[in-house]
Amino acid sequence: MSRRFASLVAAFLMFCSLRAVAQEVDLSACRGMFEIVKAMRGGASRESVEKRLDALLETRPYRVMFAHYNRSWRPNHLPKDLFRRMILSLRFEDAYKAGENERADRMRPHWEKYYGDLSLFEKRLLQLEATPLPKLIREGVQYAQSWLPPEWKIPDFYFPVIPNGGSPAFTIDGSQGYDFFQLPEDASGKIDIKRLVGTIAHESHHLGVATAQPESLTPAEVVAFRVLNLAVAEGTATKFVSGAPPGCVPEIAGAPFNIFTPELTQSWNALLADEAELVQHQATQFERALSGDLSSEAFDTDLREYWLSGAVGRAYVVGAEMFGAIHLAFGKEAVFAAMKDPRQLFSLYNKALDAKPKALARCVRVPENTAKQALALGKSARPE
Repeated sequence: MSRRFASLVAAFLMFCSLRAVAQEVDLSACRGMFEIVKAMRGGASRESVEKRLDALLETRPYRVMFAHYNRSWRPNHLPKDLFRRMILSLRFEDAYKAGENERADRMRPHWEKYYGDLSLFEKRLLQLEATPLPKLIREGVQYAQSWLPPEWKIPDFYFPVIPNGGSPAFTIDGSQGYDFFQLPEDASGKIDIKRLVGTIAHESHHLGVATAQPESLTPAEVVAFRVLNLAVAEGTATKFVSGAPPGCVPEIAGAPFNIFTPELTQSWNALLADEAELVQHQATQFERALSGDLSSEAFDTDLREYWLSGAVGRAYVVGAEMFGAIHLAFGKEAVFAAMKDPRQLFSLYNKALDAKPKALARCVRVPENTAKQALALGKSARPE
């Protein structure tokens, strides 16, 4: 009986483990868009193409995509009608003109490539449909979970793959979306499974981050907390899950799902050369926010145009370096402490530089008074 009971317990625990990472995979947008572009290439009337396209853009995958591109800090970044007209212009040239929308302009080359070669589109689609995505997602989620505080759990999420040509991957509102056109490829042009799992792990880590804003913050302190928090999600996922290249901080050994291509590494290294400026910019923004000189709207602009712009965002780099230093000096528990309460980030980072002066000799300190002010957010008395 004891062996049978143990077997039942083991089976139950395995079921619970699998249930914890059960996700809804949705490839319908890929098949739907392939049929539409095939109809366009086949000479279907504009009216029939528009009707089918309008219906597809109302489906759940594209609703998720438009929510991503039109977030609160970048409203109307990609209106649905502009995206729709950009697609139509692949055949009906009068539908959209270059220059109408910057995001749509950057997307269009991806559409031109696959519209011009339907066999490539179909080959990619068949490869994707044959890929064991549920298994890969379990692997990625389980690794990402190991770099989150134990009480933070990666939730089940909706997993659509969406032809769009913009962000290769993103998370929003319990969804994790991927661009069909930019799934990672190996040298033979097939889907690169290892890099795909690495990206899934990175994005899953984001979904598990549950940093809470402290209570009783003044309006100025709310913006200051956002400045502290900007590097938490991307910095930790990039450093610990995605195998960020070494900078002033050594790389994490043994990251199994490294997603850094030579091109990404080149962009990363270019930003590392300006690491002192990145640290100073974050510290200055924090001080400006705390003094009431940085509005939430101004921070949104800086987040969009400075911290998250480019092939690699500056927030990724400064966050990876700060959290990497904390990990080197104090281990996972200190990393988790700063993730749960970003007010500790600057202080723990500076303490890490003191604890490991040789290994972190090239790192740039945050001004001590700035670190003290960060610790004091939400408290009645702050250091002057």
